Amino acid sequence: MTPFFSLEFFDAVHASRGDVWVAVISARDEVVAFLPFHRIGKVAWPAGRYFNDAHNLVMRPGTMVDWPWLLKQCGVKAYDFHALVGEQSHLPSSSFQGTTESFCALIGNDSKAFLDQLEKDHRTIRRQEQKSRKMSREIGPLSVEVDCRDPLLLDQAIQWKREQYRRTNILDLFTPDWTREMLRHLHASQSSGMRGLLSVLRAGDTVVAAHVGMIENDLLHYWFPTYDIQYSRYSPGTALFKEIVRSADQHGIRCIDMGYGEQPYKRKQTDTITTVRHGCVSGSVIYRNVRALRIAATAAVKQMPMKAALKHMLRKVNPDAGISKIG
Repeated sequence: MTPFFSLEFFDAVHASRGDVWVAVISARDEVVAFLPFHRIGKVAWPAGRYFNDAHNLVMRPGTMVDWPWLLKQCGVKAYDFHALVGEQSHLPSSSFQGTTESFCALIGNDSKAFLDQLEKDHRTIRRQEQKSRKMSREIGPLSVEVDCRDPLLLDQAIQWKREQYRRTNILDLFTPDWTREMLRHLHASQSSGMRGLLSVLRAGDTVVAAHVGMIENDLLHYWFPTYDIQYSRYSPGTALFKEIVRSADQHGIRCIDMGYGEQPYKRKQTDTITTVRHGCVSGSVIYRNVRALRIAATAAVKQMPMKAALKHMLRKVNPDAGISKIG
């Protein structure tokens, strides 16, 4: 089960935004499904917007839903999804507009065996040991703190990630205040179920890399890896990932879910690829077609040979382009 279906995640989003609604669906006086969502204008969005890497109805298996009725009850004309997982038979076939690859590391009960195989399959992972030894010699002995509770280091990790977004001409996901507050809320949680997990890698007394994610039972959602740019020659982000895997047995981690998206590091650090679906449920053909055109235009831009230069120009002119995805 992904942490994105947990009550703790929805609580953290609502605590930071204050606008999570939950549709409760009953049949014969029994609750059969929940739909946590944001109502923005006349469209319902998954709780957490594009921070939510896995969503669907939270429901009993086999539940069938009258979507036109549900949308009307929620006061919206559409439910827009970008990473649908799990049961999908309750959705009209016209809802699906495409798929995106999603990546997962199935560590199982033997983290050493998993890491050995990953090193055989990926030269980048194999060569990291050389870089890590060099970092240890030149800065200080490496140590990992898988469950770091220091809120100041959480803020440092967020700042490093924001700087990375700016360097690489990517929308700064932490521009809205609520996004940072959500991570702080998750990190401060004392829940015995799902909670935020901050992991840090130190070289001597210096924190060189960090990861902000969520953990529930034996699954770690690998969310926001980052590092101090002045130590980039040592690839400290990869070093931290390997140390987390080495410590997985000790911390009861059997699976590291990296979610959907095209980041190259995901292919090198995982062994399982699945897909999530994107689309929308709506009785409005116009809304579905406009959404499909928007997705097609985005895909076309990604295929352009001058994509990097175009992204740089766009961010210079409009640094907050695309902010509506998380607003």
